[in-house]
Amino acid sequence: MGLLLRSLAVISFSSASIASAQVASTPAPPAPPAPPAPPDTLPFHHGQWAAQFGAGTSFASIGFLKFTTPSHAWLIDFRFNGGHSHSTTSSGDTLTVQNFSSNAVVSARLGRRFYQARGKTVASFQSVGALGGYTHHCSGSGNFAAGGCQNGWNAGVFGELGGVYLVTPRFGVGGSADASFSYGRTHEEGSGFKNTNWDYSGSIQGLTFMATIYF
Repeated sequence: MGLLLRSLAVISFSSASIASAQVASTPAPPAPPAPPAPPDTLPFHHGQWAAQFGAGTSFASIGFLKFTTPSHAWLIDFRFNGGHSHSTTSSGDTLTVQNFSSNAVVSARLGRRFYQARGKTVASFQSVGALGGYTHHCSGSGNFAAGGCQNGWNAGVFGELGGVYLVTPRFGVGGSADASFSYGRTHEEGSGFKNTNWDYSGSIQGLTFMATIYF
C-alpha cells in the first residue's frame, strides 16, 4: 500500500512539472499596435468670433469672422483708402496758383471663408463673396475757380487665397491675395459741365498682410 501511494505521488508531481513547463513555454500574445497619430485639426469652433486687421500697398482694412464650423466662417470686412494734397505755385511777384486734390475710397466685402489644416499651427483658406464700394474725388485750382468732383459706386464679386500661422490659439498672422470683378458708375460735375460714366473692371490685388485675434 505504501508503495502504491509513493507511485501516485511521483506521477502527480511529474504531471504538475510538465504542465508548468508547457505554461512557461507558451509565447506571450503580441502587444496591440500603437494608435495612429491624431490628424492635424483646426483650433476653431462653432460660434467663435474673430477680428481681422489688414494692410496692403494702398489701403487698410478691418473685418470680422463668425465661425459656423471649425473650417467654415462668414466674413465681412471694410477697406479704406484716401488722402488730400494741396500745392501753391508762384510765378514772379504777383501770380500765385493754389491747387488741391482729395480722394476717398470705401469698400465692403461679404462672403464665406473655408479653412484647411496644414499642420498644428498653419492653415490655408479661400474666400468667395460679393463686394461693393463708394468712391469720391475732387480736384481744382482756387485761383481760376476751375475743377470738379467725381462720385461713384461699384458692385461685384471677389475670390481670395491666403494662409495663417497661429502664434497662439488666440492670435494669428498671415497674408492673402485676391481677385475681383465689378461694375461701376460715376457722376462728375465741375465748372460748367456734368458727366456720367459706367464701366466693367477686373483687378488682382497684391499681397495683403493681416493679423487676426480669435475670441
